[in-house]
Amino acid sequence: MTQLAVIAGQGQLPLNLAENARQQGYDVTIFTISGQANADFSAFDSFEITLGSIGTTRQLVQDSGCSKIVMAGKVQRPTLSQLKPDASAVKLLARAVGRGDDALLRAISAFFDEVGIETISADSFMPDAMMPDGVCCGQINDAIRADIECGVAVLMQLGAHDVGQGVVVQDGRVIAIEAAEGTDAMLRRSADILDKTGPPAVFVKRRKSGQDARLDIPVIGETSLAAVAAAGIGIIALEAGGVLLAGDPQKLWKTATELNLTVVGI
Repeated sequence: MTQLAVIAGQGQLPLNLAENARQQGYDVTIFTISGQANADFSAFDSFEITLGSIGTTRQLVQDSGCSKIVMAGKVQRPTLSQLKPDASAVKLLARAVGRGDDALLRAISAFFDEVGIETISADSFMPDAMMPDGVCCGQINDAIRADIECGVAVLMQLGAHDVGQGVVVQDGRVIAIEAAEGTDAMLRRSADILDKTGPPAVFVKRRKSGQDARLDIPVIGETSLAAVAAAGIGIIALEAGGVLLAGDPQKLWKTATELNLTVVGI
């Protein structure tokens, strides 16, 4: 039986993934990130790790007999003083300095690969949880399609620079672009800029161009839907096959409908 290490951040996604992996025949061990992981992993063997202890974590994964590793769940970016990197982490940070999050994640993946631990993508365990194509709830018109196209064009240009996965557009105007603060903070920031009397704003989320899906994949769940609605945004456009749904799709569309949101896969 293949042994799988799940590096778990925030939310229910790591737990859902672990349960799916177990059903697929994997022997799953959870490595919960201290101060981040908040799901109930009592049904699994688990170890607590810290973000800065890369060398210790790799040794733990090896000692647990795991030959594959998957990363899942939101991770709040720590300050360097909070990170307290070990010697291995310092080397990886130096290797990726000035090159963005993707470069650091690739360096971490390569570090595990050095000892035969393969990094695999979260969506390989949850193929039915990928965003479908087309309108899932609500409705769109030509003006909304134009704003979606504008958002996609912006993200495609920025992706090569490792800048965010989301953008907010309203009536042809770019309201906010996701940067280091993350999606939720970007949505909160956009709330004060939107024209409350204008047409509905559109939140577009997709993978960065050239992004390695094994290491980072866009995710949306009920918390994200609530954040979009709270910001006063009416439309969510997600890359079909490129965004992972953190929860039962039908429940998500029901929640979106209750929040007066339109959700479309593009």
